[in-house]
Amino acid sequence: MAKKIRKQTYSLGQYLKAMEKEVIRTDQDCQRLSGQWNANMVNELLYTVLTDGYIPPIILGEETSSGITRSWIIDGLQRSSSLALFRYGNKAITRKLDEYMVPYQRKALDESGNVKRDTEGEILWETAECDIRGKTYGKLPEELQDMFNEYQLETAIHQDCDITQISKLVRKYNNHQAMNTNQKAFTYADNFAADIRKIAQNRFFLDVYSCTGKGKINGTIERVVMDTVILCNYPENFKKDAQKGFEWLNENATLQDFETVDNLLTRMTLLNVTPGARELFNPKHAHIFVSVFKAFLEIGKSDGDFEKFIEWFVNGGNDTEVDGKSWNSINEKYKSTRDTNVVREKLNFLVALMNQYFEKDRKAA
Repeated sequence: MAKKIRKQTYSLGQYLKAMEKEVIRTDQDCQRLSGQWNANMVNELLYTVLTDGYIPPIILGEETSSGITRSWIIDGLQRSSSLALFRYGNKAITRKLDEYMVPYQRKALDESGNVKRDTEGEILWETAECDIRGKTYGKLPEELQDMFNEYQLETAIHQDCDITQISKLVRKYNNHQAMNTNQKAFTYADNFAADIRKIAQNRFFLDVYSCTGKGKINGTIERVVMDTVILCNYPENFKKDAQKGFEWLNENATLQDFETVDNLLTRMTLLNVTPGARELFNPKHAHIFVSVFKAFLEIGKSDGDFEKFIEWFVNGGNDTEVDGKSWNSINEKYKSTRDTNVVREKLNFLVALMNQYFEKDRKAA
């Protein structure tokens, strides 16, 4: 029988210190990444803490393995990471804040800076206000720093969980606007979530991959990794639906599949990719071109051959026809970029174009 949920109250200082020491973990494999909140949301959170307002409880999952207990943040990662950045990361409250004057009590001082006392020697106190706009933790008055650290933060702890149960809890508690389609779908890959996140840290996604800043934290990269692993190793099982793709991968993939993709991405990072060619490796097509690179290697071509091919491709080769079709005509024909048949058609076209490209090279030689 599962243990009941345990309630525990921390001072905010204790809680953030436990996070810093990784006693409370922020990196549960299926949890979406921090940084989802905008500046206004963070401002309001900090104002709430400094005025002793109410914050809903943080939900933790407690996992015990080989006698060692770890706590994972299930719901509340954005609140936790925002508070930690303010406390330890020199993050400033922005100037766009509706309410920004925070009252507090402080010791009254005389003109020499000495603490005032009454006739009986008791300290005299006075009320003051602080404009928190533009303030970092270190620039707050000491009294407000104390209020921040002493704020009482409630937690609810699911006890005696395994990693699959924790992934399910992440999905359950984030079943609202806070988690988008890709982030929720990712929670179905609990068997390989750590491997997907490891690949997502490959230099390829910094040096070659082309996407917006939000695309790096909103679950898109994890989905691209999933698409790439399936398309490189099991193209006949590519799924349009992200959740179905993660579910299929969770049940059928092997560690070797992930190692193969990680090695491919590492090799591609070493290519001399021009800005024009880099645009090919976007959320819509990165998984397709990585799969084409794998096909290059399988027919004995070198990394340099692929580098020349994609430069030729972006400089007019995308209009070259194979069986009456070109890359540009295929893109114009289909609005959907994830439809299973469209992805397979694009991959098959590029492999055929690759063969045609090298056939012309052989004839020219």
